Amino acid sequence: MLYGLASLWGICALAGAALLSRDDHAGRGFLWGLVLGPVGLLLVWRKRSVWERRWQREAGGGEAVRKEQAWREWRGY
Repeated sequence: MLYGLASLWGICALAGAALLSRDDHAGRGFLWGLVLGPVGLLLVWRKRSVWERRWQREAGGGEAVRKEQAWREWRGY
């Protein structure tokens, strides 16, 4: 029973790290999963969408700036 519970907590920790690894927050996800178990995994899953939207917004903003720069160079400004 104790080994099963420990393995569940370990799986939650690894899953939390995997969910947040794209945003370079794998350590934070690992700790949430390790400390809170399944509840921490739910919190990490919820936080992932917030960081994913922020990442997309930042990535899109950089691309828009590059397009604007290219347009100005083409127009001769």
